[in-house]
Amino acid sequence: MPDPRKYRSARVVALLAMIPFTLAVAPLVGYGLGLLLDRWLHTGQVLRLVFLGLGFVAGVREMVRLLARARQDINEL
Repeated sequence: MPDPRKYRSARVVALLAMIPFTLAVAPLVGYGLGLLLDRWLHTGQVLRLVFLGLGFVAGVREMVRLLARARQDINEL
């Protein structure tokens, strides 16, 4: 069985590389969902902005979780 410590630095790099994608994709998904709901419910641009904000919050929350996981892996090196 391979030693898990051998790949820990690669895992840290992968976790940190996910941060820009997470921060970019989460608001786009939120905006897209808001756009679909706005068209379906005829609410103008209200839901687009609400879901864009929710997507931004979700992206920042996931970034904090990724940083915590990376920090834990770095401390175990």
